[in-house]
Amino acid sequence: MQKSLTGIIADRYRQQSFDILTSKDDLKPSDIRRLCLDVGIALIISVLLQKVIFVAMVMLLRSFVGAGLDTGGTLFTVLNYTFSNISTYVPKLLAFGVLYKKYRPLKRLDTQYENKSYYPLIFIPAMFAFAMWGSNITTCINYILQLLFGVDKIENVMDAIAPSSFSSGIVTLIFTAFAAPVFEEIIYRHLLLRSLKPIGDTPAIILSALVFGLAHGNFDQFAYAFLSGIIFGLMAVRYDTIIPGMVLHLINNFFVTVITYQKQLTGIGGLWDGLVNAAAALGNLIVNISYFAAPFVAVLLAFCGAARLAPVGGEHKHRKLIAIFSPMFIIALVVMLLQF
Repeated sequence: MQKSLTGIIADRYRQQSFDILTSKDDLKPSDIRRLCLDVGIALIISVLLQKVIFVAMVMLLRSFVGAGLDTGGTLFTVLNYTFSNISTYVPKLLAFGVLYKKYRPLKRLDTQYENKSYYPLIFIPAMFAFAMWGSNITTCINYILQLLFGVDKIENVMDAIAPSSFSSGIVTLIFTAFAAPVFEEIIYRHLLLRSLKPIGDTPAIILSALVFGLAHGNFDQFAYAFLSGIIFGLMAVRYDTIIPGMVLHLINNFFVTVITYQKQLTGIGGLWDGLVNAAAALGNLIVNISYFAAPFVAVLLAFCGAARLAPVGGEHKHRKLIAIFSPMFIIALVVMLLQF
């Protein structure tokens, strides 16, 4: 009985040889189920590694503080962001890197899309519009919680990590507006999305965006990151490169950081203050336009063809879609959610 059960489970997760595949349509439900199993395992390993590295980084930072490091100084801010980035990104680079290496041979099966010259004119406002939707969704949820419980239940992350001085503000700008987008695009739109593409471009974009949102580890940024991740993923799939999405991600984070920390980034006078204030004004203009443009951008994406991707094909299409929900993958998503 035990042997029979083991055999059934093995059959459900047995993959074909990649060498015999000539199209994504040739993939079987068992291939997709195994891929999502591997993704779930990679996610759980990355979470565990992140916990271990985070504890090590905290102990190291405390040793510096014990040796006389000023917790309000610029050096402390640099070390804090550096250690935080190491614990956040290194585990995912390692776990998703192994996943990427395994499924990279299937890249030859990717659909090559024909893109119109005006698509960037839609993708750019779509990113800002989707981001605004995410922020508004969070605001609405927070408002409902406030009505039900009388207090805000979703902490504003950007306020919680606000820099205390000009120099700390510059460090925050560098890490949040420049370092974070580069690492996040490599991890979520290159390593993870590339690994997920055999299950179908649309499911891969949605799932990678979901992981991207959950990886932020808080409700305040989840909807914002999830909806933005869909646009970044759509660009990565259609253009077969993460560079356009990375540039747009840099622009988005730059304006968000400047708008949020405008006071901390100014005060020295001269040209610098003028540039920061101008950037904040431009960012606010983009935010306001995006708020009203969101419905129109969604319609454009739906009808212009930019969001039209090759469907899951071949035999057993519905079984393939169901196979995406591997128990290990679902468990990994729940584990990530529990960190909120």
